[in-house]
Amino acid sequence: MSVSPESKVRDIIVPVFLARRNESTFEYKTSCGTAFLIGKRGFAVTAAHVSNQINAEGDEGVLGFINDANAWCARRIVQKEEHPEEDVCILQLESAPPKPSWLILSNKSMFQSCKYDAWGYPIAIAEWSKKYEEHQLESPDLIYTHGYVRRKISKPLPFSIFRGSSFYELSEICGSGCSGGPVIDAKSMGKGAWDVFGIYLGTATTGEFDASYAVRSDAIFDWCPAIVGRSLREESLQR
Repeated sequence: MSVSPESKVRDIIVPVFLARRNESTFEYKTSCGTAFLIGKRGFAVTAAHVSNQINAEGDEGVLGFINDANAWCARRIVQKEEHPEEDVCILQLESAPPKPSWLILSNKSMFQSCKYDAWGYPIAIAEWSKKYEEHQLESPDLIYTHGYVRRKISKPLPFSIFRGSSFYELSEICGSGCSGGPVIDAKSMGKGAWDVFGIYLGTATTGEFDASYAVRSDAIFDWCPAIVGRSLREESLQR
C-alpha cells in the first residue's frame, strides 16, 4: 500500500535488528521488534522494551530497510532515549532516511470502538524463514492488523510487564515482534498523512483473558527528548 509514488509502508515502518559489524557491512543476528520513522531527520519511535534488547555486547542495533535490489540494508542506531514514564523510546539513525515519513503523532485521545490499522514484523515469521531455508537470514515480513479500541486505561496494568499508566486495550493481537509499531487511526488512511494514536506494546494476560495493549500517543506526543530538541509531534510534522 502506497501513499505516494515515492514511498511505501515498508519504507516507513521497519524492523529492529541486532547486527554485528563486519568491515563495511553488517551481519544480521536476530529480530527485536518494530519501529516507525517520524519526520525527515532520521528519528524513529519504538517501544522501550524493544530498545532494551539492542545493548548486547559486540552487537549493534540497526533498522532494516529494503533497498532497490529488494535486499535488506542496515541503518545503524547511534543514540536512543527512553520516555521517563511510558514504554516508549526514540531512536536516532546514523543518517537521514531517503524518504521522509508521513506518520504524524496524534494529540487526540481515542475511545472505545475507534477503529485502527497496525503494521509490524512478527518474530515468528522471521524465525520461520531461517528454520526452513538453509543459510537463510531471518527475513521478517510486514503484516497488517485491523481492529478496534476496547477501552482507554489511565493507570498501571497490574497484570503486565509494560511500564507506564497510559494505555489502549486493543481487540487484536499482532504477535511478538510487532512491539513498537504504530497504531493508526483508520479514518486517516488514504490521506496525505496518517495519524498515529498509539505505539503497540504486545500481549498481556490476567489469567482469565489475553488482550493486546498500546501506549497512548496523547500521553507522549509533547515529550521533548534531548536528542531531538523538540516534541515528538513537532518532529513528526516535519515533512
